[in-house]
Amino acid sequence: MGRSGDSIHPSTASTSKSPRTMKNRGRSMSQLHFCLEECNEQLRCLEKERKKTEAILTKIFPGKPTAAVTNATLPKTPPNPTRVDHLIVNQIREHARVVSLMGKMERLCSIPLPAHLHSTLDRHYMAISVTQTRRKEEFVDMSKGQRQGGAPFREDRDAILLAVALKDLCAATSKSRTALWCALQMTLPRPESFDIHRHQYTVYI
Repeated sequence: MGRSGDSIHPSTASTSKSPRTMKNRGRSMSQLHFCLEECNEQLRCLEKERKKTEAILTKIFPGKPTAAVTNATLPKTPPNPTRVDHLIVNQIREHARVVSLMGKMERLCSIPLPAHLHSTLDRHYMAISVTQTRRKEEFVDMSKGQRQGGAPFREDRDAILLAVALKDLCAATSKSRTALWCALQMTLPRPESFDIHRHQYTVYI
């Protein structure tokens, strides 16, 4: 399976499992892998669009601070991190940058952004927290399984719950992209000569 940082989770101790158990485990791991890839893609899009937003604001509001700044202490990846661990940390960092950027947009347009945009970011953070909890549960159960012997049902359940959390996180990340786009539209000036499409800002909903 390669290094733990390149896998979904570290390999567990070898145990005797029936073909049916292995088949079910394979399905749950395939689902987990698919959800992880989708979530990573949404995160990459969010980061790309956040940077584009910063570039547009810098051009339209020269001399004013427009780059996202995070003052909070952000988490670091744990020892021997899995791909899910990397995703969670990167999600927390990017979420903090988006929150900071939306705060700057509020100051630029001198009016509060609609409450539902902030609620979208709150739900995004909640989805990150749920995914983090599911990953911790998986790690704990995996450690118990290595000490006490195989627990295929628990492993399969943890993989399914983590996949569900990642699916929800993927949707929440997509909605944050939409919220960021809406915030930008409200912040930009409205002269007829300004054309947002010239900046090639695209968002996929």
